Amino acid sequence: MLTGRDIVYISSIEWTFLWQVHQEIALRLARAGNRVLYIENMGVRSPGLKDASRIVSRLKHWAGSFMSRGVREVAPNLYVCSPLVMPPFGSSIRRRMNRHFLLPAIGRTARRLGMRDVLVWTYLPTDSAVDLVKLFWNSRGASIYHCLADFPALSATPDELTQSEKDLAQLSDQVFTNCSRLSERLFQWNDNVSIFPPGVDLAAFPPDESLEQRVRSGDSVQFDSSKHAAQSGPVIGYVGGLHRHVDFDLLAEMADARPNWSWVLIGPFQTSVEKLRGKDNVLLLGPKLHDQLVFYVRSFDVCLVPYVKSVYTETVVPAKLNEYLAVGKPVVATDLPTIREFNDRHNVLIATENRADKFLQAIEDALRLPNDSETIERRRQVAALCDWNLQLHAMSDLVEQKLRHKRY
Repeated sequence: MLTGRDIVYISSIEWTFLWQVHQEIALRLARAGNRVLYIENMGVRSPGLKDASRIVSRLKHWAGSFMSRGVREVAPNLYVCSPLVMPPFGSSIRRRMNRHFLLPAIGRTARRLGMRDVLVWTYLPTDSAVDLVKLFWNSRGASIYHCLADFPALSATPDELTQSEKDLAQLSDQVFTNCSRLSERLFQWNDNVSIFPPGVDLAAFPPDESLEQRVRSGDSVQFDSSKHAAQSGPVIGYVGGLHRHVDFDLLAEMADARPNWSWVLIGPFQTSVEKLRGKDNVLLLGPKLHDQLVFYVRSFDVCLVPYVKSVYTETVVPAKLNEYLAVGKPVVATDLPTIREFNDRHNVLIATENRADKFLQAIEDALRLPNDSETIERRRQVAALCDWNLQLHAMSDLVEQKLRHKRY
C-alpha cells in the first residue's frame, strides 16, 4: 500500500459533496500514512448563474480557512484547500493569472505543509490541472490522471478540453479510468491505462446484523413516515443523488402503476423532484449518513439504478451497484453501456430499457428471484471483487512501480 508520500489531490468535487470515489480514496490514502492535500473542484468551465451557490460555498470555505493559511484539516494527514482560481479555458490573460499568481498559492500551501517530491493525483483534465501538474513536477515525484467521465463530450469547449486532456495524459505516469470506453480513448495518448470501477467497503455494507458495524443504541434506522407502513407491497429503493441523470418520469409512471408498492428514494435533492412529491407511495427521505445507508438498503426488496440514457451516463459506473450487491439485494438498472459490460462479466443483475412497462417487468422478475443464503453470497462475492482494500492496493502497486522506475 502506498505510504509515506506527499500527495496533491486535485478533485472534481467539493470535500463536503455527496460521498464518492474522490473522498473515499483521499481518506484511505491519508489513513495509510500519506499526507494528502485535497484541492476542491477548480471547475471544467466558466461558471454561470446555476453555480452561484457553489461559488458562495467556495468563498465561505476560503474565508474560513484564511486564519489557517488556506487549508483546513478534516482528518489526520488530510487537508482540504479551497483555492480561488480563474475558470479554465478562458483568455490568455486568465491563464497567465492562474499560472503566475493563483496556482502558485497552492504550491506555497503544499510547502507550508512540508510537502516535497509530490505525487499529483488529478481528476480534472483542464488547462489549470495541467499547469498544476507542471508546477509540482520533479524527478522524484509522479502524476496520475484518474478519469471518471468523458469530459470533452460534456464540455461546451470540446476541442480545448480534448487538447488539455491529451496534454495531461501524456504528462501522466499512470492513468486510471472506471470503464473500458474511457480506457480505450485515453490509451491513444498513454499506454499505462488501468481500469478501476468504484469500490465498496464490504465491512460497511453487510447483509445482516451480525457484522461489526451495528447501530448504536437508539440509532436504529426507521422510515419516518406512516405511509410506508400503509403499503402492503414490496419496498423498491434507490440510494444516491437525486440529480438530472435520474429518470424521474420513469419513477413517477411506475409509482402510479404500482400504488401498493413503496418507492423509497434516499439522497440529496440536486434537481427538482416535484414529479414525485405528493404521491402516497413515494418516500423522499433526503440525504443520510454514508454509514447508515446499509440499514436502509437492507429494507429494500429490490434496488434500482434508474438513470436516463445520455452522453454522461454512457461512462458512469454507479458506486451504488456494488453497495447494493454487498448487502445481497437484487438490482434492476437501466441498460447503460457500463451496466451491460458489468452484467456480461457477472450476470448478477437485471438490465432493462428505461420504459415503465419494461422496468416494472424487470422489478417483478427480480422479486421472484431466490433470496437464499447462496444467492446472497453470490452477489456479495461479485461486490468483493471491487473491495476498496483490493482496489487501493492494486492502484498503489502501479504507482509504486512508476516511482521505483523513476528513481532508477
